[in-house]
Amino acid sequence: MTPADSLQTCLAAEHATLYGYGVLGGRLAAAAPGSSSQVLAATAYVEHRDLRDRLIAEIRGLDAEPVVAEVSYATPFAIEGIDDCRRLARLLEGRCRAAYADAVAETLDDIRALVARALRDSAVRGTRWGAPVTAFPGIDDR
Repeated sequence: MTPADSLQTCLAAEHATLYGYGVLGGRLAAAAPGSSSQVLAATAYVEHRDLRDRLIAEIRGLDAEPVVAEVSYATPFAIEGIDDCRRLARLLEGRCRAAYADAVAETLDDIRALVARALRDSAVRGTRWGAPVTAFPGIDDR
């Protein structure tokens, strides 16, 4: 797998994660306006959006065309309350961790530093949503 391929996988994960956080934002705005969960979701959305934009720039810098987001994504279960929102956020962050863990192994230098930071940040966000702390984030998520 090339560095561009690895970044494409990360970008695809970010597209899906942004969609998922959009779903969470709407549900949390209705169920728990102003709550710490709503603030956490809004912050995570901005962080993932910024990372998506950085990935797009890096992929273009490698003379590749970035993958585009799907029109929509199916949620793996019904999102009806705060517990479901937290569960979805943990799942989204877990998928990102797995993509970034693979990318760390396939990249070098500045790109590796980027994906390693993204892996760390996703692991931290996951724990804020209630995911267990693990020694090797992203590897156990498969």
